[in-house]
Amino acid sequence: MNFFEIVLTLAISLGAVVWGVNIYNQKGTWFLAGWNTMSREEKATYNEKAICHLFGKCVVFCGIGAFLLLYGSFNHNDYILCVGLGIIAIMIILSIIIPKINSKKYRQYKS
Repeated sequence: MNFFEIVLTLAISLGAVVWGVNIYNQKGTWFLAGWNTMSREEKATYNEKAICHLFGKCVVFCGIGAFLLLYGSFNHNDYILCVGLGIIAIMIILSIIIPKINSKKYRQYKS
């Protein structure tokens, strides 16, 4: 790996991990897709703390997956690359499925 590849790998991975930690701590939610386009009423139906914890964890693991993906790519190691890609894919799928399966934890329906 040359210097540029090392810097790129670390910058993208650390950026994702730092962003994930911020989301976990309920900061940086303005950067979540769709959150800013929701009305106040719709945002009120979500348990923001639980959603932020879930998405924060998923983004941190995506950062780890990005590191493995880039490291494997730059070192021509398909196994490491595929593991990183798999981690990212699993985190994306879990971030979609978990709130739907356990809606009582992530949504606050008013009666």
